[in-house]
Amino acid sequence: MKDFHIKMLAIAIPLALLLMFVASAPVANANPINVFEVGSYEETVAAGTEVEFDWVVFNNETSPILVTPSAIQASPDITETFDPAFVTLDPGSSTTIRLKVGTDTNMGNANLTIDVAFTATPMNDPTVVWEESRSANLIVDSKLANVGNNAIFGIWPNQLPPPLDGNWGAFLVTLLGWVLIGLAFVFVVDPIVHYITRKTDIVLDDLILKIIRIPVFVFIITYGAVSSLEILNIDRDVVAQIETAYEVVVVLLVVWVAYKVYKEIVLYYAREYAKKTDTQMDDVAVPLLEKIGIVIIPLLGLMTILSMFGYDLTALLAGVGFLGIVIGFAAQSTLANFFAGLQLIADRPFKVGDILRLEDGDQLEVRHIGMRATELYNPDTDEIVVIPNNEIANRRIVNMVEPDRKLRIIVTVGVAYGSDVDKVMTIMRQTAMDHPNTLKGGEHMPVVRFYEFGESSLNFKIFIWVDDISNRFKVSSDFRQELNRKFAEAGIEIPYPQRVVTIKHDKGEGKGELQSNESPNSVA
Repeated sequence: MKDFHIKMLAIAIPLALLLMFVASAPVANANPINVFEVGSYEETVAAGTEVEFDWVVFNNETSPILVTPSAIQASPDITETFDPAFVTLDPGSSTTIRLKVGTDTNMGNANLTIDVAFTATPMNDPTVVWEESRSANLIVDSKLANVGNNAIFGIWPNQLPPPLDGNWGAFLVTLLGWVLIGLAFVFVVDPIVHYITRKTDIVLDDLILKIIRIPVFVFIITYGAVSSLEILNIDRDVVAQIETAYEVVVVLLVVWVAYKVYKEIVLYYAREYAKKTDTQMDDVAVPLLEKIGIVIIPLLGLMTILSMFGYDLTALLAGVGFLGIVIGFAAQSTLANFFAGLQLIADRPFKVGDILRLEDGDQLEVRHIGMRATELYNPDTDEIVVIPNNEIANRRIVNMVEPDRKLRIIVTVGVAYGSDVDKVMTIMRQTAMDHPNTLKGGEHMPVVRFYEFGESSLNFKIFIWVDDISNRFKVSSDFRQELNRKFAEAGIEIPYPQRVVTIKHDKGEGKGELQSNESPNSVA
C-alpha cells in the first residue's frame, strides 16, 4: 500500500508541474476579424469592362480596429481599386469592402487569380497585426484573342501554298471571301428576295428591303475588313483602334437604318392612317413626330458613341437638362404658343375651313393650324391674318359653322308712317321665302317682327335662315334688292332723312328767327 502511494505521488507531481507551466504560458488570441464572402468569386468579363467583388468584414475585438485591404496585381493589364481603401470598425460592427477590377481593352484572353489580404490592427496597440486572406477568379474574354492567328476567317488553319501560307495570305483570302459575300448579297440574295416580295400586295417588305440593302452591304464589307486585319500580326493597340472605329461605323449604320425605318415605314403608315380619319390631330402630329425623330434618333446615336469613348452620360444629360431649362425661360412665348397649338388640336374648337367671328367683328376663314400660329383668311380684304396660338386660345371667338353651316341673318327695314303693317310683313315674309338659298320648313321659316315706332318710320326686323354660311351676303343683298322692288310696286314708301326748317317772326320788332329741326327720317 505504501508503494502504491509513492507511485501515485510520482505521477501526480510531474503532472501538476506540467499544468502549472501550461497555465502560466501566454495564450495566443483568436483572429479579431471575420471576413465573409458575398456572391460569386469567379466572373467572366469582356476585355475593357469592369467587375466587382464584395466581402463583409466583422470586428470580433473589444476595441476598435483598423482594416486595410490589399491585393497582389495578377496582371499588368488589370487595375485593382478598393472601396473603401481602409476603414475603422468599432467592436461588434461590420462593413462591406468592394474590390473593383478593371480590364484593359487591348488585353488577350486570361484566367487570373486575384489574392486579397485584409490586414487588421488594434487601435490601442499598433504593434499587433492580424491578416485574413481571400481570393477571386477572373476570366477575361478578349476580342483580340485571335490577333496574329494565321487562320482563314480566323477559323481554319492556313494550309495554302507559298507565298500565301503566311498571315498575309490568310488576310488576302479572308478579305476576298468577305467581298464575295457582300457582292453575293447585293446581286444574288437581294434580287431573289425582291422578286418574291414583288408578288405580294404588302408594301412593308419592299420598304424594308429598300432600307437595309446598302447598310447590310456596308456592314458585311466593314466587318470583313476588320476581322481580316486581325489575322495580321500587328500591334494590338492598332487593332483595338481599328475595332473602335468599326464599332462607331456600326452605330452610325444602326442610327441611319433606325431613322429610315422611322421615316419611311412608321411615318408612312402614320400618314396613311391620318388620311383615313377626319380628325386634324394626326395630320399635325405626323410632321411633329418627324421633327422629333430627326432630333432624338441621332442624339441617341451620339450618346452611344460618347459612352464607347468613356464619357459620363450622366453629366451630359444633366447639362442638357439645365440647357433645356435655360431655353425654356428664354422661349416662354414660343413654348406657350406650342402648347396652345397642341390644346387647339386636341380640343378642336375649330378646324381648317371653319369661319370664325373675332371680338372685333371680323369674320375670317381658318386656313392652317400650326404649332406656333394659326393662319386665317379675310375674304373682305383678301389677306392672310396670322395670330399666335396662345393669343387665339385666350380670345373669345365664335365658330360660325358649328353646330352646322346653317346661319340666321337679321335684316332691318323701316317704312313710312301710314303704311299697311300687315301688307308690309306679308311682302317681307314672301320675299324671303322666294329666295332659293333660304330655309322654309318648320322652325326655319322666315319670321317678321314689328319691333319699333321710329322717329319717322315703322321699323321691322326679319329673321331669315340661310342654307349655308357662305351664302349669307348673297341672300341679304338679294333680299334687300327684291324687297325694294316689291315695296315700290305696292306703293310702300321707305323714308329717308330730311331737314325741317321753321321761320318765326317777331311782330314787335319785325325781325325773323330761323330755327332748324333735323330728323333722320322726317318729311317736311
